[in-house]
Parts: sequence; C-alpha cells; structure tokens
Amino acid sequence: MKFCYCPDCKDLQPTAWYRRKACMLCGGKCRIISVPMYYYGAAMYALSAVGAFLVGAEILQYDLGLGDLRLYLMFGSIILAMIFAALETARAVEIAQKKVGKVL
Repeated sequence: MKFCYCPDCKDLQPTAWYRRKACMLCGGKCRIISVPMYYYGAAMYALSAVGAFLVGAEILQYDLGLGDLRLYLMFGSIILAMIFAALETARAVEIAQKKVGKVL
C-alpha cells in the first residue's frame, strides 16, 4: 500500500499508483511511502477471488454441487475479504505513521 505524505501541511493519505504525486489538500509535492503487503492483504485477495468465482458461477447458473452452501461461501468470503481489507489498511496506516514519525 502506498501513502502520500505532504511535509508542507503534514498530511498523510493513502494514494493509488496512478495518482499524481501531489497533496490533495495544499497541492504541494508529497513524499511517497510504501508499506509492504502483509498476509492480511494476501487473504483479502484470495477471498475476493473465491467470492468473485462463486458470484460468476451463480450468474451463469453453473451448478457446483454445493447446494445452499454456495451462498454461504459466496457472501462469507466477500465479507471476510472486507474484514481483511480493513485490517490490512489499519496495519499499513500505523506503519506509515511510524515511518514519518507522526501519530495522527
């Protein structure tokens, strides 16, 4: 995960890889801070892929032989992916704050 730290306004915000390297608040040049992905992020991507596969199978009305369990797996994997995404984001924010020496 990447963060944009602006030394002018002391703001720390998550950023996307395609976004410009400018602060969204003051427009000044920001420093990019990279935080490596933890196993929460890997679990998020894996559960999202499982959920997407099950949603696709449901849309195409493909019988996986799971019965009603397919619905529990589909919604459960998507909900767990969201939980792991929140955990990964919280962990990455904490690490980024430590890197800039600032606790918000």
